[in-house]
Amino acid sequence: ASGIEDVILIINPAHRNDFASYLRGGGKKFPFRFAIREQSSPGGNGHAVVQAFDLLDGPVAIRFCDDIIVSEEPVTRSLIELFDSVGSSALLLERVPQELVSRFGVIKPEKTEIPDWKGGRVMKINKIVEKPRLEDAPSNLTIVGGYVLTPRTIANLKAVADVLPVIADDALPIAVGIQMELAMGSSVYGWEFDGKRLDCGTLESLKKAEEELKNLGKR
Repeated sequence: ASGIEDVILIINPAHRNDFASYLRGGGKKFPFRFAIREQSSPGGNGHAVVQAFDLLDGPVAIRFCDDIIVSEEPVTRSLIELFDSVGSSALLLERVPQELVSRFGVIKPEKTEIPDWKGGRVMKINKIVEKPRLEDAPSNLTIVGGYVLTPRTIANLKAVADVLPVIADDALPIAVGIQMELAMGSSVYGWEFDGKRLDCGTLESLKKAEEELKNLGKR
């Protein structure tokens, strides 16, 4: 529904057989061309993206499997349309209670660019602070697992990965590539979307999300 035809799955090497088996069977019901790349160590979501660098020859839409968003129109499609409109990397934003900001990447908005984009707000991003202390958070607008990135942002991540002798756990988030873009004077936009995010990061929250989706399907 978002116009995606090619999907790259970045996986833990221990799960390759499971994914490959699924794609040989049930995966055929999806109209995609699938590719699998492995992330051998948890070096961060930016490090995960770099594992697919050889397959990326243009802008790329990125979604995290533990963030399901229920909305009238697919948020990925809307984010792609926003990217096409502004010509810059764009990401999903969610406003959270102030006391929760230290769990997320938090943005400092520069100004509101489009006050009503598909029911939400679009703003230019000034900077990103990864998991700040409460007193250091520039806002309560946090990054959700959804991006459309320019090739240069991807190249930024690859350049950093190539010079790091060892990638420590979570050492290379996508935010590093975006911050480099901001430092070079490029614009980056965030969209505070209209919809509901279902967190699937734990077994408990996954079960809750499944129940919510079942209830939505009954309406």
